[in-house]
Amino acid sequence: MSDLNNQVGSKGRIRVLRIAHASLTPALRERERALAQECADIDLEVLTTTQWREAGVDVRAVGDSLFPVTTARARLSNHIQLFAYDPRPIIGAFRRLRPHLIDLNHEPYSIACAEILALADWLLPGVPVVMQVAQNLPRRYPPPVNWLQIRALRRVAAAYACSEGAREVLRAKGFRKPVRIIPFGVNTAAFYPRPHNRTGAKLTIGFVGRMLAGKGLGVLADALTKLASEDWKLLLVGDGPERKSFERVLAERALMDRAEFAGAVPYEKVSDFYRRMDIFVMPTLNEAYGTVFQEAAAAGLPRIGTNINAIPELIADGESGLLVPPGDSAALVRALRRLIESPGLRREFGRTARAHAVRRSSPDDYRERLKDIIFSVAHPQGSTVERKHA
Repeated sequence: MSDLNNQVGSKGRIRVLRIAHASLTPALRERERALAQECADIDLEVLTTTQWREAGVDVRAVGDSLFPVTTARARLSNHIQLFAYDPRPIIGAFRRLRPHLIDLNHEPYSIACAEILALADWLLPGVPVVMQVAQNLPRRYPPPVNWLQIRALRRVAAAYACSEGAREVLRAKGFRKPVRIIPFGVNTAAFYPRPHNRTGAKLTIGFVGRMLAGKGLGVLADALTKLASEDWKLLLVGDGPERKSFERVLAERALMDRAEFAGAVPYEKVSDFYRRMDIFVMPTLNEAYGTVFQEAAAAGLPRIGTNINAIPELIADGESGLLVPPGDSAALVRALRRLIESPGLRREFGRTARAHAVRRSSPDDYRERLKDIIFSVAHPQGSTVERKHA
């Protein structure tokens, strides 16, 4: 392969291939679209799965008006860390685009990561790979998974993590190359507060997410039982194996008539449900990150979460929401009651949360941070973008 394929073009344009399993629709490509719209010096192409189950909804990939989209079928498994792509579309994209850089949205221990790196070593030797990571819970893996991870961490040129916790986990694995923090972006134009307070509407406590054992639904049911004398309704968006159990508990406690189960909804419609809420709560027991907290912030909602993992990076306790210990229903009762009884505090927290989302979690912020790391890797002597994001 000629040197031309491994160097930035004569006009300074960088060809970037973004590989991400869930970049299926324009609404799920907000960060990629922000990069393509504003960065004239980057030629972007996205490779994603043909179809993926995202937030409980089967989503098929569609094209995009801003850049080419290549799809590859997921093979072997439906698990995010265990599936492999059909390699043929990847090989075709490598040969056609001849990227200067691969932006890889897969954890270093995943099968897909091992596959992409093997194909890159074969077809694009020397082309740098930047890896996006989100794991912020330290885990030990047996062979051969740990071998795949060691190889990946040696191969990639740099990484960007969604949180400080994720960066610490990556460092603990022995990764000594550049790592930037780039939080998951939220489209603050799509997720926005409702324009005015609803008059006469019952206060709505909201939950968004998959209904899994670790989401703290049992803790939420216990707290709501103790708040039965308050005037509220519950709006739940999402589905999962714990839904029937949660419904049964609410029915046993005579709370079912206060609850509305919207089920799993397409991502494009989720923002509409946030605008029906007054308080957002997810008392998760083991959430690694919690993008829903950012979405709720962009929607101008006061939020209640647990003080674990990356959630304290998303909720400033006492400023944009409240944090409680995981599994502590009494603390959750106190937090909910405090917000139920104080409309002024709800407004204050919501305004602060929205301002933080606009400032730090928007696709524009993501674009500038990612552009910096792309140019840092493509131009090892220094980034062409001002290093203003630490």
